[in-house]
Amino acid sequence: MANWEKLLASSLRVKVLLPTILVMASLLGITLFIVNQVSRHWFEVGARERLRDADYGFYNAQSIQRLELERRLKSVSLAPRNHAAFRTLDGKTIAKQLELIYSEENLSADGVVVMFFTPTDEKAVKKFENMLLRVNLRASPAQMRSSCAPATALALKGDTGFDTVQVKGQIYSIVSIPICYETGWNPGEVIGALTFCRAWDSETIKKSFMTTGLRGCVAFIAGDGVSQAYNIPGTNASDPKLAAMFHRLSSKTANDAAQVLEDVVMENKHFFCTSGNFRTLRPDASIGYLLFTKYEEQLDALKETRSQLVMVGLLSMLVGSLLIMYFTSRALGPLQELQVGAEAVGRGDFTRRVVVRSNDECGQLAKVFNRMTADVEHSQTELKRTVETLQTTQAQLIQSEKLSAVGEFVAGVAHELNNPLATVMGFSEILKSAPVDPKYQRHLLMIFKSAERCQKIVQSLLTFARRHQPERAPVAVNKLIEEVLEIVAYQLRTNNIEVVRELHPALPPVLADGHQIQQVIINLVNNARQAIEAHQPSGKLIVTTEADAVNVRIKIADNGPGISPENMRKIFDPFFTTKDVGKGTGLGLSLCYGLIKEHGGNIAVTSEPGIGAVFVVELPAALNLPPEFLPAPALAPAAVSNRNEGAGKTILVIDDEEMLLTLADAELSNHGYAVITANNGEAALRELASKKVDAILCDLKMPGLNGRQVLARVQEINPVLARRFAFVTGDIINEPLADFFAREKVLWLNKPFSLAELRGIVKSISNETSGS
Repeated sequence: MANWEKLLASSLRVKVLLPTILVMASLLGITLFIVNQVSRHWFEVGARERLRDADYGFYNAQSIQRLELERRLKSVSLAPRNHAAFRTLDGKTIAKQLELIYSEENLSADGVVVMFFTPTDEKAVKKFENMLLRVNLRASPAQMRSSCAPATALALKGDTGFDTVQVKGQIYSIVSIPICYETGWNPGEVIGALTFCRAWDSETIKKSFMTTGLRGCVAFIAGDGVSQAYNIPGTNASDPKLAAMFHRLSSKTANDAAQVLEDVVMENKHFFCTSGNFRTLRPDASIGYLLFTKYEEQLDALKETRSQLVMVGLLSMLVGSLLIMYFTSRALGPLQELQVGAEAVGRGDFTRRVVVRSNDECGQLAKVFNRMTADVEHSQTELKRTVETLQTTQAQLIQSEKLSAVGEFVAGVAHELNNPLATVMGFSEILKSAPVDPKYQRHLLMIFKSAERCQKIVQSLLTFARRHQPERAPVAVNKLIEEVLEIVAYQLRTNNIEVVRELHPALPPVLADGHQIQQVIINLVNNARQAIEAHQPSGKLIVTTEADAVNVRIKIADNGPGISPENMRKIFDPFFTTKDVGKGTGLGLSLCYGLIKEHGGNIAVTSEPGIGAVFVVELPAALNLPPEFLPAPALAPAAVSNRNEGAGKTILVIDDEEMLLTLADAELSNHGYAVITANNGEAALRELASKKVDAILCDLKMPGLNGRQVLARVQEINPVLARRFAFVTGDIINEPLADFFAREKVLWLNKPFSLAELRGIVKSISNETSGS
């Protein structure tokens, strides 16, 4: 021991080499252990896959054979000659016919060993108790009928009964088919049940495995013994230990959701085994099957792999020892320099470099070290930039989610306002044409005009609140500005801000995403409003549009406090804001800048402190658009009112709002239509079943059956009437909905609507009568 300590203290090579050899030897042992464990694990995984596939395949084979046998046997039972024999309920006649069926249909080839008939009439049951056709059967008729009772009971109720049972150590598949009257006083009434018992023998098992392409071994277990086996090596097929193994695996599987495997050795061959159960009508844990899969080839491959790993490991230890001895003699000096440099880097000094003294390995290592420290220094700088970018992106996402939540809420409220708005507009329009005291005519006109204003506000809110996929299309800038000013009109008016419009009357369109440009305009108008209201009691906002040969310009000018020169340079930077904490995120103008740049435009600002600020947005004008970008022609307005335009036509109006039903009934009835109303989809279908209707006007969203479901039912019941179908909806901006209308080729009407629009769409769909 003292000699070893003296050797370690005197030789650096030994200090490095001996631990290295020990580590490499340990690693070799650990590698062999891991390879062995991993290989065993994957053996088991592969076995699970194969056994699961075999189990599924065997299950599917049973199902396919049952269905084929059911189809064949049903055709046999429905043959006129056989059916006539069963209707006699005469024992001798039926027994003779069963023998005839068995021989003519060659049922022995399908493994059928028992046939018997069970009548529905309880009085006639006794005379059939001992009457059954059987082939090489050890069980008594009573035992077979008792085992087949659940399947027979299903057949006597009119359903085909399937079951798997074991009788005296033999497993059978049961198919019981109902026999019914075809004609007479009670067609379809069950006369009795025809039951077939198919034995699972070695040939049947072999046929199931061959037809499904399954591989492996299987043993059928009945009670405490093996009923049948296929591909089991040697004498193990009748080994009673297989039954014990089945019951052990079944109990483990019942307590564990995962598939349970067991390692089995038969005739020096290694197998994985798992258990399975048949589908039975009465739970019977005593019958089932064992599936085996061999993994002998994988074990041989594992042994070969271990031998190769040992050889490679020993060779690696030898080569490694030689290399270590060589490098320890040359690397000590440069390594000390690298150590000093590494310690400096560890302290955070990424500017440290190592002097390269040679071009050998140590010199290359020094170069790599220098490149590494340079890369780390660069990466540290990039990391700081990335962190700043991520912080910016996270804040933008948070703001976007907040805006999305507010938008969804606004959209819901605006949508709900459409129904009462439609009612107010409709009834006020009716009252305008009614004989009313002239002094109230002005009041009615004010109601109608106010409702129209609410309609415009609701439409603008819905357009703004909806989420849209970015999509470029021709956009009328003046129209976008009017919609934005309608949305913010209340805030501007209550803050005493005068709005001056100087809009170019012949402004060309721009090819842009209208929702994104609308967001930009809203941000600029809100910034101007907030600047004015924070510093003065009133103000002015001037919105100007103009165009030249290339661009369309939008100018938004305010007479607020303006922007200081030091803030002008960073006005579009993310997170820059002059507002108090909690009142601004600093993302609004940076978002505007990004959106306008994405459209190939430009945004700029000029300002004088104390006078105000002017934001100028430039977008490329969309000139000479191809036909696919041109807007669709507007729907022609309704014709002049004709009190008899609906004479002889019946219109079904469906809406869950009683006020809208009353409005539609009143207006359409005044113009000669016969109107039927329904406040839900179910009531509408009942009306269609009993009355003739010329056209249908249906709300899209209703409790119970909605508009789409009503249309689908009408298409099934009366395809011609389905072509005279129109929808009413309060969701005016919905791209999937527009696709649905185009696909179904139906008209629609937005809420709130005018009476002329209501009559126009009803006239359009009811006039389809002549062309249908």
